[in-house]
Amino acid sequence: MIQSKSRDLLNKFVSSVQILVDDITALEVNTMVVSNITGNKFNAWEAYQEIYSINDKDYFDVKKIPNDSPLRERYIELFSQLEREYFYIIIEDEQLNNRKVEQYHQRLQLLKEIKKGNIVESDPQYIELARPILPAPTPVLDRENLNNQNQSQQDWEQNRQEIQYLLSNDKFVRSLRKIAELKAALDGGDVTSTRTDTIYAQTVMQLDGDIITRYHKDLFSLPEEAKKLILQVHNEGVVAGEKQWHGVLDFMINLVRDLANLSKNGQR
Repeated sequence: MIQSKSRDLLNKFVSSVQILVDDITALEVNTMVVSNITGNKFNAWEAYQEIYSINDKDYFDVKKIPNDSPLRERYIELFSQLEREYFYIIIEDEQLNNRKVEQYHQRLQLLKEIKKGNIVESDPQYIELARPILPAPTPVLDRENLNNQNQSQQDWEQNRQEIQYLLSNDKFVRSLRKIAELKAALDGGDVTSTRTDTIYAQTVMQLDGDIITRYHKDLFSLPEEAKKLILQVHNEGVVAGEKQWHGVLDFMINLVRDLANLSKNGQR
């Protein structure tokens, strides 16, 4: 009985480790210059609200982001990325609203037709399907139901429970944290500018040994002192990140090996 419990505990732990390995098998170091840096701590519920608010029709007006700013597309992509993460979860989890799976698939099909020029985004059918599949984090954001207070309250209660369920999903929360960090980087730039913050240097290390380093061409147009400082900061970040990355990988490998040996010894 004890061995069975130990084996179940080991299997659960290995399953959790597998999810973590998906996130730590690659190291990516980006160096960029921003106008300001937020010091806010990660709060899953607040982060979800922040990302969802991008879909609000007044969002870019409130943020004073010009129509011709590339930031608009980058913000919209963050919302789309979180929606994709949600879609991957609902196709696997029967406790969530699977009718949205069909809506999402139909939207993707219509997007293909839009790209072909067969229909336009103002088509009523597409407008209906383009409604977010993500549950709204506040009753106010679900504007379609404001005229029906009882229905709005019911929808809000259902959305609230679903969001709480989502925020108990480790995979979704990790994705949410990454997207929130990307949004914080966008928020740190000059939102009134038609330019976006530039990643001047990027280094990616893969588990198989591949190391890819990219430099933005604008880096070499900067004054020599600024260029040297950015390269120095980036290189120091790569060295520090590599040490931490290897340390985490070694720890995980040794831990799994020790647990596997412990399991074998327990079966004898």
